[in-house]
Amino acid sequence: MLLYGDSLDSLAYLALPVPHDHDALDDRRARTMIVGIRVPDTNHPRQALRSQLRAAHDILTKPLRTHPLVRHIFYIVEVPSDSPTPDRAVNALSAAICAHHAEIEMRHGRDICITGIVTTPHTDPVTLTERVHQRITTTPFESYYATSWDQIAHRSIAAAAAEALL
Repeated sequence: MLLYGDSLDSLAYLALPVPHDHDALDDRRARTMIVGIRVPDTNHPRQALRSQLRAAHDILTKPLRTHPLVRHIFYIVEVPSDSPTPDRAVNALSAAICAHHAEIEMRHGRDICITGIVTTPHTDPVTLTERVHQRITTTPFESYYATSWDQIAHRSIAAAAAEALL
């Protein structure tokens, strides 16, 4: 598992220390990339989110070429806790990961599952880690999916995705 982007408190349990005998070959065997994105508290949160998502996309361009075994990408987007419209953040995230998924298929010729989760600073890191591991260990039937923490706090991402498809 490779972590990129902003350091978020909710990703604390995913950021395990690297063992001292770790080498570059271990990184090349990674199957999951996680990008942390902190949206600043501004007057224009959608513009800030779009800018952050473009930057995250750029961050992943080179690692996707050098890590051929990656099959899952997670965008963990942390919005301010007083954000009035987390649904707008989910919509913007969904559009961005849809476009990123299509580009990866075109450029790299492989299918990757991209999951986006909009969180707040109060998201439980233990439960988020469980949801990420559940998603990694199951075969999702959708290529990309974006949701908010409220939708998956008490159930798996797969269950929320299945309900959204109905």
